[in-house]
Amino acid sequence: MRNRKTSMKKIVTLSLILVMFLIGQRCPSVASTTGLDFLKIGVGARPLAMGEAYVALADDISAIYWNPAGLVQLRRQEAGFTYNRWFEDIGYYFFGYSHLFNDSVFALSVYYLGAESIEGSDDASNPTGEFSVYDLAFAFSYSRQLTDKLSTGLNLKFISEKLENEDANAFAFDLGALYKTGIPNLVLGLNIQNVGTKIRFITQSASLPLNWKFGLAYNLFPTYPVILTLDANKSENRDIYFGLGAEWWLGNNLALRIGRKFDSRIDDEFRFGVGLKDEDLRLDYAYIPHNILGDTHQFSVGFYFGKPEIEKAIIDKEKEATIASLYEEGMDYFNQKQYIQAIDKFGEILLLNPENNEALSKMKEANQLLMEREEGGKR
Repeated sequence: MRNRKTSMKKIVTLSLILVMFLIGQRCPSVASTTGLDFLKIGVGARPLAMGEAYVALADDISAIYWNPAGLVQLRRQEAGFTYNRWFEDIGYYFFGYSHLFNDSVFALSVYYLGAESIEGSDDASNPTGEFSVYDLAFAFSYSRQLTDKLSTGLNLKFISEKLENEDANAFAFDLGALYKTGIPNLVLGLNIQNVGTKIRFITQSASLPLNWKFGLAYNLFPTYPVILTLDANKSENRDIYFGLGAEWWLGNNLALRIGRKFDSRIDDEFRFGVGLKDEDLRLDYAYIPHNILGDTHQFSVGFYFGKPEIEKAIIDKEKEATIASLYEEGMDYFNQKQYIQAIDKFGEILLLNPENNEALSKMKEANQLLMEREEGGKR
């Protein structure tokens, strides 16, 4: 009688073997305590080349995976596609689309990991014919700018795993945050991934691969930016592991990247990548060496489109928020009779908007009061 592989252990082990081969684990025979491990596979050639340290950068369509809060950094609609062909006809696909709406961003995405066909066998090792196996996920994402420094994001995911005629489904969500610190060019990111239901296959079930991702991104130079990123990951039943990456933009169109993961369970080496970008198109490439499986080459493409007014509206809104913050600081100084500092703040407002009559009036008033105080002191 044909073996239907009704054991959850076999299902999880098969999924785990696929993922372990993909990420270069040393011991694929180790039992997994979670299901749907394909959710651990990163998306996008750019983040992968940077050592998968991307939670605080996350400024393209791949932010859906790394940190949905980063989607608010997109200035136009974007569609992105990643395709990886691995060993034994295993393919990994990602497609995402984002749409801007006022100070929010909505996005849809699809993840697919599968093999064209696998030769089956029963418990006696007799061949039973070929069958298909795949993992699939659909995600709806929402991101919103809460303040000029803080944004948040949410992924709602439907996940499915299929082996021959049996399948299992689960629901999950990711919750992310992005915070621009008071330190110039330093951004912090947080993403809690795969919080959800257990996956149940026949009579057995397993938890989803819950992961906490925290990191920072620092831009060294404003003209020819060198961006440094660092991520820390804490998964269930695993020690903390790290990712470190760097990206150097040579002008506005060419980027060079390097990165590495630091994980005691993975014999990882340095990765390298390059990116090309113009007004409407982005191409990214990553070279990732594997000691066991050999080297892999990963490609991503992104398309930007939409009306320029969208970008202008977002920039104007950010400028309005900055002006409001400067005016509040200026009034605090004014009320404390620190007129020099108040004049500086009102002056910054006029640099952003020379027609801001309220700031101009207050600056004149502060200047007049300062002169009166100085004259009074001379007497």
